[in-house]
Amino acid sequence: MRSFIPYFLFCLVIFGGCKQDIETYSPIAKEGVLDLRNWNGDVFPIVSLDGDWEFTDGLAEPENFTKEGFIPVPGAWNKFSNNGKTHGGQGAGTYKLKILLDKPVKNLAFLVGDISTAFKLYLNGKLLIENGKVGKTKEEMFPSYKHPIVLINEESKELNITLQISNFYHVTGGLRKSIRIGQTLPIFEAKKRQVALGWVVFGATFFMGLYHLILFLMRRVDKSALWFGLFCIDLSLRGFFTGSVFIYEITPDSFWIFLHKLDILTFVLALPLFSVFLKAVFPEEKFHQFFNKGFFAVSSVFFIVVLFLPSSEYMYYIKFFQWFVGSAIFYFFALIVVTIVKRREGAILFSLGSFILFITTLNDILNQSLVIKAEYIASWGLLAFLFSQTVMLSLRFSNAFVRLEELQKSLEQKVKERTKELAEAKQVAEEANSLKDTFLSLVTHDLRSPITTVIGIVQLIKNEYKQMDEASILEWLDRAEHTSSQSLEMIATLLDLNRLKSGSFPLDNSLIYVYPEVEGVLLKLLPQAESKKIQLKNEIPDDLKLNVDRTLFAEIFINLISNSIKFCRENDIIKIGTVEGQRGPEFFVEDTGIGIPKDMIPNLFATEIKSTRLGTKNESGTGLGLPLVYSIIKAYNGKISVESEEKNGSKFIFSIPQF
Repeated sequence: MRSFIPYFLFCLVIFGGCKQDIETYSPIAKEGVLDLRNWNGDVFPIVSLDGDWEFTDGLAEPENFTKEGFIPVPGAWNKFSNNGKTHGGQGAGTYKLKILLDKPVKNLAFLVGDISTAFKLYLNGKLLIENGKVGKTKEEMFPSYKHPIVLINEESKELNITLQISNFYHVTGGLRKSIRIGQTLPIFEAKKRQVALGWVVFGATFFMGLYHLILFLMRRVDKSALWFGLFCIDLSLRGFFTGSVFIYEITPDSFWIFLHKLDILTFVLALPLFSVFLKAVFPEEKFHQFFNKGFFAVSSVFFIVVLFLPSSEYMYYIKFFQWFVGSAIFYFFALIVVTIVKRREGAILFSLGSFILFITTLNDILNQSLVIKAEYIASWGLLAFLFSQTVMLSLRFSNAFVRLEELQKSLEQKVKERTKELAEAKQVAEEANSLKDTFLSLVTHDLRSPITTVIGIVQLIKNEYKQMDEASILEWLDRAEHTSSQSLEMIATLLDLNRLKSGSFPLDNSLIYVYPEVEGVLLKLLPQAESKKIQLKNEIPDDLKLNVDRTLFAEIFINLISNSIKFCRENDIIKIGTVEGQRGPEFFVEDTGIGIPKDMIPNLFATEIKSTRLGTKNESGTGLGLPLVYSIIKAYNGKISVESEEKNGSKFIFSIPQF
């Protein structure tokens, strides 16, 4: 439902704002006479003086006017022909019209429209106003585009209008647009509405343009806001030259040449600005860039023409540019249809506004060229277009912000994940550093004693060799071998720990039967158990299979069972078995030994804190067996826990998930 609201408001503005004053009373002048004797000024306060006026070439005074023919108003005199001679665009001419009223009417006024390009207005032989300066040559005249209100002081049933016009500055001349007559107040109200519309158009377009330029300065990635802003500024300035011709009204006629160039240049610039805006809005349409360059090239040529040629010449060439713009409108329309078919973002809303702008602009071009006779409605089309584009760009910015928020959330999630990874990496690094410290500690302290012992044994045999019998020598060599083996086993354990923590230890997994593997471990540890009269029980099911690294799996049981033997008393029992867990079988090694103090349990599997003590027969250890077990199980994403009560034994439980 929300997506429908912009379209509803858009249509409301268009169809609500395009209402024009419709004159149902439209009398037509015939053979220089306009019959208004049936005119009801209260019902129809304003009437256009359209129809056939009398016309003569040159500047004729009211009392010396001699008709050469009739000419349609509104319209140009270019094609007026007398005795086979065509008048042409430039020159001078005089119009005359007789208005018949049923009674004298007070407080009447004329609202003069577009007349090219200077005129004198007479009523019943009296000069009412001169707009610009009328002359028979270009040097004698001065152009003006003012649309004045002329008050009528005559109270007569017959109003004779004589209009002298000079034009040497425009490609078309004469009474191009209607003169309207009506009561003074409605005439001023009509003028006021025209001026108000001009200011509304200017305010809407200028501030829309300024707003989008500021948007571009704040976010320069999307250049559509820049070109739309410049397009709006250009059209807002052009609004001062058309409709109410505000700029021409407030400036002296001496500025006409300069102002008229600006007037036409704003029209010339509108085409490339709109084209490049379209390119920025729909950058996916690659073929448009070639047409865009063509529009820039053509507009540049006409820009130079207007800039350096006099008005009488560039207005001749500007006709071709007007037809070029008319053709470009159909191209733009086709391009927008393509964007709709391809379902480009904002294409439908863009097409609605553009279609109305195209139609109204085409109407004004044909109206300006005198091909049709209609009201100028491009201002309404412009407002409709600007409204649609503002809504479209707002939706785009809104979507961009939504995407930005989603990207921000995604980025925050990635930051959290990355932070977690860094924290884990930090933990691994700290553990590796701790392992390094442990290794150095063992090398410098724990390994010093066995190495010293081995060196002492070697020196003893060396010094007492002659006094020692063979049995004594073998006994001392056995001691040296046992001590060296323990040291080598300690170093191997440290290396395995380091490789497991760094992930460089390859896991050679295979499907094995668990029972015989545990039996092999028990056979290896049987001498230690028998020396303390400890009973070993393997209660693992015969048919239990596991996908695991055979060597590492055995290492787990070797360390757990040897640890239990170390802390068992004579005649204690060690059981190895399984229980069913949520993720498969869970293994346990349970003994009836002396148990583990509570303060030692939290650090049993940590390498940075050495958790070791003497066994029941003063057996020593490295404190690395349980950390190695933990690292192996961790490598399989498994879990290990311990339950222990002092003097009542311990139970280690671990699991290795199968995926």
